[in-house]
Amino acid sequence: MSVQRIAEGRQVLVVEDEMTIVLVIEDTLLELGAQVVGPASRLDMALRLASVSPIDAAILDVNIRGGNSYPVADILAERGIPFVFCSGYSDWALEERHRDRPHLIKPYSVDDLKERLLQLLQAPAAE
Repeated sequence: MSVQRIAEGRQVLVVEDEMTIVLVIEDTLLELGAQVVGPASRLDMALRLASVSPIDAAILDVNIRGGNSYPVADILAERGIPFVFCSGYSDWALEERHRDRPHLIKPYSVDDLKERLLQLLQAPAAE
């Protein structure tokens, strides 16, 4: 099944504070038929969106204005919503409780983003 069919109409939270990266992510999601939730460039906004918005998946920059996205990841995990961390660092730099989560290392390609999104949207709900 193609990413296009899996992503069609799905709600994807974007937490990222670099505008050039936001534009690439948004363009990719829209091309796939997904709907962008956010984007959130600040921790307070990301926490609010993660808590109350209908979301099918999320793309989280680790370091954003106001802190890091780990509290957002905790909310998403609690809600059973799959997500991917995006960072310029390897997995070892993630907090230990999140090292087993999907991760894209910046800079990543649009194809890598599409592949990871496909994996997220096909993933069974998290425990």
